[in-house]
Amino acid sequence: MVALWGLEFGLFFLLGNIVCSILRNTTSLNTLNAHLDKGNRDCRSLGQGKGLNLHERIETAFRVALLFLVLHFVAFSGSPAHAGPDPVEGKHLFKHYCVVCHGISGKGDGINADSLGDVHPTDLTTAEFDKYDDEEIYEVIEGGGAAVDISYYMPPWGEVFSEDQINSIITYVRTLSEEQGDPSIAAVRVSSIGRKGEGKCLVCHAKKSNLLSPIAPNIGHEGSKWKPEALEEFLREPGKLRPNGFMPFTKAKMPNFFFTDQEITALVDYLMTLKDEGVKSDVLMGWDPSDVSGIEEGEFLFNEEFACDGCHKRSPGGDGGIVGPELSNAMERIQPEWVYYWLKNPQAMRPDTPMPNFKMSDSQIRSILAYMMTLTPGESRATTVSSTIPDPASVAKGQRIAEGKNCGGCHLMDSFNTQLGMADESQEEDPASETTEE
Repeated sequence: MVALWGLEFGLFFLLGNIVCSILRNTTSLNTLNAHLDKGNRDCRSLGQGKGLNLHERIETAFRVALLFLVLHFVAFSGSPAHAGPDPVEGKHLFKHYCVVCHGISGKGDGINADSLGDVHPTDLTTAEFDKYDDEEIYEVIEGGGAAVDISYYMPPWGEVFSEDQINSIITYVRTLSEEQGDPSIAAVRVSSIGRKGEGKCLVCHAKKSNLLSPIAPNIGHEGSKWKPEALEEFLREPGKLRPNGFMPFTKAKMPNFFFTDQEITALVDYLMTLKDEGVKSDVLMGWDPSDVSGIEEGEFLFNEEFACDGCHKRSPGGDGGIVGPELSNAMERIQPEWVYYWLKNPQAMRPDTPMPNFKMSDSQIRSILAYMMTLTPGESRATTVSSTIPDPASVAKGQRIAEGKNCGGCHLMDSFNTQLGMADESQEEDPASETTEE
């Protein structure tokens, strides 16, 4: 056995010398290709079981080994090794998802910090925070505060971030420490929305979108999302649905274009044709939103289990966060089927949303929907995606208006199917859905 190991060591030593010699003396790719071709033929010879003497077998073994060595070198030379956590990526993720509560510098003074009642976001710059190891911080980010018996206002991000992204956030957060921070990595700066060109007027007046980051939602799904009458009202008097803008800190608000009634009708007819084929009208079939037990369960889930009031207000001027839309009229504006799919997987509907994915079950979603219905007294309990076929001439006119006003300057208009590949996963994740249907 020792002799065999010695022989293998000697063979690899010789192989190294041969490879070095070939690389030193190879003056063209043709020479290297010749060695590879010969090694390939030798592989086939061994596979066919041809009779080879000892010298031929050793020579063939060298060539076969050389073949695999060179292929390995070629395969991996263009693939960078795993670089580990990246504080720059962590900084961008922190800016997008975390600063609303933890603040630009991590001191726990974000714009939403005062909306959390008696809870205060953790100051990430203190020596006390420095005592937590990376594994403890990882557990909080992945599972949320409830997973480690701290504030449930810290949502779980495990369904949104990859392992590398969480580690990148941890690496960046470490740089914010007052005692141990890395001054070489600049603190987050909330810059203005990037544009190509100069002047804010270009947002509306350019021929194409000038935005490097979104300031308004994708309107390619309006026919599956909005109720037509609510969309008409919004276009007549645009309001700010999110106190701090579509993306936090942008404070973007749709301007009033002072459309005529005929223009609004045409725009709504056009926008109602832009649908998400993944949003099915029968997804809530059999659901009774007036069931008292369901409403009570939804209120508990909203307030306690998922702490939705950390980002949303239930009424104008009431308690709750200022990151997401105020919900008192949400079910008046939005189709309940769309809300169902949104709660099921927000990132499927809008990949860059700062809304966490709580992996809610079907029964939990229906209970929360029932509770949300109570926030809009008198709202219809109908659960039907709009299927009215508008006048083609009105649709064409609405499209011309949308193009003339350059809606694409602020909005995406992408009618992609948000639920492709989601159906099987949804069924596997919610074994209780069958009993809920009954």
